[in-house]
Amino acid sequence: MSHRTTIISFLLLLSIDAQSQQHIGQWKSFTDMKSVRNVVQVGSTIWATTSGGVFVFDTVTHTFTKFTNTDGLDTKDVNAIGYDGAHRIWIGGAGGWINIYDMNLRQWQTINDIAIKLAYPNREIQSFYFKGDTVFIAVEFGVSVFKLSRWEFGDTYSSLGSFLNPSISCMTLQQNRIWIGTDKGLATALRSSPSSWTNYTSSSGFPSNTITALAVFNDTLLIIGTNNGLAYFANGIFTTIGAFMGRTISDLRVDDRGRLMVLSNSGLTFTVHMLSSVIDIPELIATNTEVQVSSFVPASSLWIGTTKGLAKENSSGWEYFYPNGPNSDAFNSVVVDSAGVLWCGSGERTNAGFYRYNPVLPDVLRWKNFTTDRYPIMQSSNNPSLGAYYHVSLGAQGSVWVSSWGEGFVKVVNDSIVLKINYNPPASLPIADISFPNYAIGGAAAVDGEGKTWMTVRTNFGDKSLLQLENDTNAIFFPNYFGGGNFHDLVIDKNDTKWIATTVPWKNEDKFLYYYNENKIPGTESTNGWGKLSMDQGLLSNQVLSLALGLDGEIWVGLGIGVLIIPDPLYPASHSISYPLYEQVVQAIAVDAVNNKWIGTKEGIFVVNADGTELLKTYSVATTNNQLLADDVRSIAIDQKRGIAYFGTEQGLSSLAIEPVQTNQSYSRLEVGPNPFILPSDQPLTIRNLVAGSTIKVLTVSGFVVTQFNAQGGGRAFWNGRDKNGAFVSSGIYFIIAFSENGSQTVTGKVAVIRR
Repeated sequence: MSHRTTIISFLLLLSIDAQSQQHIGQWKSFTDMKSVRNVVQVGSTIWATTSGGVFVFDTVTHTFTKFTNTDGLDTKDVNAIGYDGAHRIWIGGAGGWINIYDMNLRQWQTINDIAIKLAYPNREIQSFYFKGDTVFIAVEFGVSVFKLSRWEFGDTYSSLGSFLNPSISCMTLQQNRIWIGTDKGLATALRSSPSSWTNYTSSSGFPSNTITALAVFNDTLLIIGTNNGLAYFANGIFTTIGAFMGRTISDLRVDDRGRLMVLSNSGLTFTVHMLSSVIDIPELIATNTEVQVSSFVPASSLWIGTTKGLAKENSSGWEYFYPNGPNSDAFNSVVVDSAGVLWCGSGERTNAGFYRYNPVLPDVLRWKNFTTDRYPIMQSSNNPSLGAYYHVSLGAQGSVWVSSWGEGFVKVVNDSIVLKINYNPPASLPIADISFPNYAIGGAAAVDGEGKTWMTVRTNFGDKSLLQLENDTNAIFFPNYFGGGNFHDLVIDKNDTKWIATTVPWKNEDKFLYYYNENKIPGTESTNGWGKLSMDQGLLSNQVLSLALGLDGEIWVGLGIGVLIIPDPLYPASHSISYPLYEQVVQAIAVDAVNNKWIGTKEGIFVVNADGTELLKTYSVATTNNQLLADDVRSIAIDQKRGIAYFGTEQGLSSLAIEPVQTNQSYSRLEVGPNPFILPSDQPLTIRNLVAGSTIKVLTVSGFVVTQFNAQGGGRAFWNGRDKNGAFVSSGIYFIIAFSENGSQTVTGKVAVIRR
C-alpha cells in the first residue's frame, strides 16, 4: 500500500469539525433586510436592495441568498439596483459605492470613482439606466456616464440648467433625449448636446417639483411620477392624470405587454394600476392598506417591495417574504448564554422588541424576534405599541431577563417568555418618575453565588433602585444609603458584592459608581453595606457606562473618559486606569477566554491585555475595510466556546472569529482540523479541547519532535504546518500531543498532512 493510500485510509476514521468553517479573523454582519428599497427580476429570482444589504429571493424554491458588507458589498446601506441584460447585477449604495456582481463568476467587484468624489457631500446612487454599451448612473449630484467596453467613466452631468444644487432622484432616455428628475423639477437635454439643458417646474403643468419616477411609454410619451400625482409629456405639453392626484408615485414600469404599471401610495395604503393608454381610466390591479412601498416587478406574478419585505397577493390576502434576520439594526445590548445563543436588546428609541440568534439552527430559524404584536405579554396597558426592550441579562438556570423602557422585565426560558414583572404586584417595581404612573424602567439583572437574582431599576426613588427577587415574583428592596437612583448595569463579583453603573450610552448623565454587599462590607468607606466612587475618589468621569468582571476577579468600569480597574474588589479605593484607553468613551467591556478585554467605544473596538497596560489590537470601519458595521460600538459579547465576538451597533450586528476559547477542566478527546491538513494553507491547523496553559508537541510517527509551542488561544492552539526551522513538513501522519501546565495531564491526536 502506498504512503498516500495510507493517508487516505486514515482520513476515513477522522471527523470533520464544523467549527472550522469560520476562520480566525473572519467578519460577518447581521442586519435587518425587511424594508425593501428597489427590486429587479432576473429569471426566477428577484434581487432586492435594503438598508441592511442585498437579498436574492428564488420565487420557485422560496429560498434566500444574502449579501452584506462582509460578503462583497462596500456598504450594507444600498438603494439602486440594475441588471445589464448580460450577466451582471449593479448595486448602488450610500456614499457613492457601486458594487457589481458577476453571476457567471459569482464574484463582486467595486467601482469607487464616485465614492471618492469628496467635493460632493451627497453621493448616494439613485438608479441605473442601461443603453447599449452605456450605463447612465443617477447620483444625487448628477448623472455619470460609464462605458462598458472600456470599463471607464465618461461625462458627468451635474450642472442642470437653472436649477441650483438639485438633488437627482431618477433619469430616463426618450429616443435621443435625456430626462432627469430632481427635487426642483425636470431637466432635459439632447444626448448630442448634454451641456444645453432645459428646465421644467410644476408651473409647466405637472403636479409637483419633487420628481419620484420617470418612464417612457409607447416610445413617445414621457411619464412623470411625483410626490403629488402623475403626469405625461407629449407634443410639448404636460398633462396631469387626475386619477392619481394627491398620491405619491413610488415606481413606474412598462410590462412585457407594453402596458404602463403605476405603483403609488398614500400613508399605509398602496395601489397598483395598469394603463393601456394615458387617456384610459386606470385599471386597479392590487391594493394594500398595511405597508408602505418602494418598487415592484410587473411580471406575470406581481412582486412588490415594501417595508415588510417582498409582497405578493394570493387568494387569502397578502404574503410577505424576507430573509430570516433581526427585527431591526439596533443592538444596544448583547449577551451569550451557556448554550452559545446570542440575546439582543434593541434600544430605548425603538419599538423593535428583542431578538435571539442561535447559530446551530438552520438559517431560516437562527433569528427569532420577540415583539409586542407576537407576544402580548410584552405590551403595555397604557401604550400597546410600546416595545422598547433595550437590555439583556443572563439569569439563573439558563434563563434570560430582558429589560424594558416602561414595562419592567420579562423572563425568557427555553425560547419562550414565561413571566413579566413590572409596577404591578407582587413585585411592584417603582415607577420611573412621579410624572409617569405605571411606567417602570428595568435596568439589569445578575445572579449571585447562592443563585439569587438581583436587579436594578431606573427610578428617581433611590430606596427602590436595587432589589432581590424571591421566587421570581416578590421583591426585596435595598435602599441606597447615598440616596442615588437610576441604576443601570449590574455585575456581581466573587464576594457577592453588587457593582452598579448608572449611565446609558444615549443619555448624558453624570452619576457615580455604586457597590453594595449585604453581608460583607468592602473597603473602608462603605456605610450600611453601600459604597460609591466618583471623580472625588479618582474616577476619570462620573459617567459610568459599563462594567465587567475579569477572570481574576478584577472589576473593570467603563467611563465617559477611559476605564477604571479595581484589581481587588475588597478594596475599591485601590484602583488604576488603563492608559491605552484614556479619553475613550467606554460603552461596553467584554472579557475573552485568556482575560484580554474587548472595549466598545464611539471610535471602534480596542483590545487590551489582562491588566490593561498594553494595547493589543484595534478595529474600526476604516481599519477593517468596512467589515465592521459602525465605529459607535454599543455592546460586546463573546461566545467563549466557539470563539466568536459579537459587536452591537445601531447599524446592525458584527461578529469576528477570534483565537481564544474557553479552556477545559481536563483533557478528553483532542480535536484537530482541518483533517487532512493540506499545505501550504492560508489557515492554520486548529487543535481544540485544551486545558489552561497547554503546551503542544508535533511528532512524526517515528517519535521525532517536529515543533513545540504554547497554546495561543486558551482552549485551543494553532499550528502553521512548519517545523521548528520554519520549513513546511512533508506529507504524512503526525501525532499532536498536548501537555497540561504542570505535566500531569496529556492527550494525543493525529493529523494527516498532504503537501501540494
